[in-house]
Amino acid sequence: MDLQVFIDLQDKFDQESELFESVKAATKELDRTCRLASAKLSKAHSLPKDRLKEVTDAIKPQFATIQQNIGELAKLITPVTFYKYKEMWTHKLQNACALAVFAIYLEEARLATPADVGEHLGCKVNMTNEPITEFVLTLDEYLLGVISLFGELARLAVNSVIVNDVQRPQEISTFASELYSGFQLLNLKNDVLRRRFDSIKYDIKRIEEVQYDLRVRGLIS
Repeated sequence: MDLQVFIDLQDKFDQESELFESVKAATKELDRTCRLASAKLSKAHSLPKDRLKEVTDAIKPQFATIQQNIGELAKLITPVTFYKYKEMWTHKLQNACALAVFAIYLEEARLATPADVGEHLGCKVNMTNEPITEFVLTLDEYLLGVISLFGELARLAVNSVIVNDVQRPQEISTFASELYSGFQLLNLKNDVLRRRFDSIKYDIKRIEEVQYDLRVRGLIS
């Protein structure tokens, strides 16, 4: 019997193990950067509207590092191995996407497009059903990142009142309602994306409660 077959197989196993550890290390770095970026971005909840640019300017170096982290991860992945290892980084990319979506909202009061997110993260969003030819952010990851914005908006509505900005909850409510209407146009399947979408109504309710309290107290017309 020629044992070289098994020796060659072991070499393949060793290579795959090395790749697994390299991907694990790269995703860990991405997660670390995202957590730091999230901490800096959360300062927006304690500032009035006219000082939000301080936060969006301060967060730019973190997005540059996120781009580097994703670039290092992309070097390790081929089209063949993309879906094999995708579960190792998908939650980290969702978090990075959520950060980009929130930062763009704070800066421009609008919804970040897939192209916007791709520019912030340094990778494209796959908008087609074509085979994967490079490292990309999937459409589901983009949509999950957008859904996370509702939670930030609900928190921002409450904290706006704390910093004596009683008009901003109305702006937030209008934007959130339009965004929710957009999601209702999508025929989402019964999976994690659908379950996350179903939770949006609780964030909408929190925003509406802030408006209700302000009106009852006569702080807004």
